[in-house]
Amino acid sequence: MPKYDINPLQPQPEFDIMYYMEIAGESRLEQGMMEEFEEFWDKWAANNLKAYELANTEGEGKFLLIFLDEDVDNTIEGIWQDSPTHGLLFHALAITMVMSSAQGFVPELADGQCAPLPRPGEGVLGAFEELGLTWKQEGTVNRKYAVLTPYPYTGGCEICYMSDTCPKSTTRQQQ
Repeated sequence: MPKYDINPLQPQPEFDIMYYMEIAGESRLEQGMMEEFEEFWDKWAANNLKAYELANTEGEGKFLLIFLDEDVDNTIEGIWQDSPTHGLLFHALAITMVMSSAQGFVPELADGQCAPLPRPGEGVLGAFEELGLTWKQEGTVNRKYAVLTPYPYTGGCEICYMSDTCPKSTTRQQQ
């Protein structure tokens, strides 16, 4: 099996209300909801947000992996069951946290570049297994809020596993 290194990183997501509103598709947010967000943001950032540099020592390259653990998946699912409206807002909060964290490591993402999803090789898959994660063939991981992208930034659509199905792809076949 190929060799790989798993290097923990310290994500420092910054809550940007405008970025959140863009992700959530909202034009306004109640003060009470903002106060709820603060509690969850602080808790998730301290306890549930994971970030790693995955480096294959046999030439696969380096990748940034950021995800919120299963507790966050379950918390948001519970909120969703109680109130689909609140569930959607917290879903957007989790996406905002992961993407804000990614932007801290890959500044091109803050400039509007996409975080292309690579096709992971055996080394990355081995690292996933060691971290208790499972890669699914459709290009997802067994965490709802996760990003895997080359580290440092090496391009967009032209290197992305999802380019044929991504609605933002600039390289997919026009039908």
